[in-house]
Amino acid sequence: MISNNKIFSIYFLYLIFGCIFYLTLHISEFPNKYVFTDWLINYEGGFIRRGLLGQIIYEISNFLNISIKYIVLFFQIGIYSIYYLVFFFLFLRIKINFFWLIIIFSPILFLYPLAELEALGRKDIFVITIFLFFSIINYKSLNSLIYSFIFLFGISCLIHEITVFYIFHYLLVIYLKNKFYIKEAISNKYYIIIFIFISLLLYLNLYLHNFVKIEDIVNSYNYEDFTEYSGSFSHISPSIKSVFLKTFFSIDVIAIMRYGFLILINTLPFIFFIKIKKKYESKYLNSLNIFLFVTLLSLPLYFLIFDWGRVIYINFNFFVIIIMCIFNLNLIEEDYLKKKIKLLNKNLKIFIFIIICLSFSPKILVTDDLASFPLYRSIGKIVKNLNIIGE
Repeated sequence: MISNNKIFSIYFLYLIFGCIFYLTLHISEFPNKYVFTDWLINYEGGFIRRGLLGQIIYEISNFLNISIKYIVLFFQIGIYSIYYLVFFFLFLRIKINFFWLIIIFSPILFLYPLAELEALGRKDIFVITIFLFFSIINYKSLNSLIYSFIFLFGISCLIHEITVFYIFHYLLVIYLKNKFYIKEAISNKYYIIIFIFISLLLYLNLYLHNFVKIEDIVNSYNYEDFTEYSGSFSHISPSIKSVFLKTFFSIDVIAIMRYGFLILINTLPFIFFIKIKKKYESKYLNSLNIFLFVTLLSLPLYFLIFDWGRVIYINFNFFVIIIMCIFNLNLIEEDYLKKKIKLLNKNLKIFIFIIICLSFSPKILVTDDLASFPLYRSIGKIVKNLNIIGE
């Protein structure tokens, strides 16, 4: 019988191979494919939100005299490999039981970029991976924790402004690490530093960004049919109000039911299996409140982003990272988890696994229907493309 560890090892190898395969395959569509235009946003026309990574790639390309598309491919393969490998080694330290299996194989976690290729290669992966690093570092002092937050959160915001909406996820990790590991009093100095830091980020992204000359960014590249209205560049200027209205009027009851169903079946296992140790549990700190806190904090993005598939993918990654942080801090009642798993017989486990992990996954847009059999279809697409390449 194949052990759980071997199953998840094979799965992670498949995920890394699949991402490298598709990222390499898609580079032939550079720079016209929408996802690539986001990587070309730089500071050549002045400060612009999500421009840091594009500027770094632009400078490396000029310095090394290497085509930008290969620099982009290197960064894409690098960050996905790091993302999967860090999670892989974190899971090696955990005994993989049924709870972790349904988390690992969730179609809105690791598999999603392969199941929905429109989500592959987005800068979202940097936002997730940076938060992952922030949450797993064992900080020795509150000072190092706060300044690490400023550095990593700042870098993430400059890569993609969506990071701002995850400020409270970062603050939750700060609270948990300080309360249960570092155990230092938070002085007013840190509150002032964080307030000034967040104010600066908002100033850059909401005010200074408005003075950028997008045509100068476009002109910094020599690509035919590439204008300020190409791909991601066309979404740089719209106001928050116009974006909100576009998304709001696209939401209907069916969309809410589709995504509500996915969120429910993928997060309910946390409520069922997880319990905070009695000595740490309080009126505010318990598994239900953590679930509600993280879920409610994730809701605003559904009103501002049309790509609900990407939103649920990012949100669930942040949710799982916080769960792992709680486990690493030894706050979870392990006996309770084992007892709950034993309550489920083999047939019920198979049924739950099929419903949660193998049946449905989101597509990219709020108006799209759900996709079916995500793992099977992702493997099928790779085999099909390999056959085409081999002909």
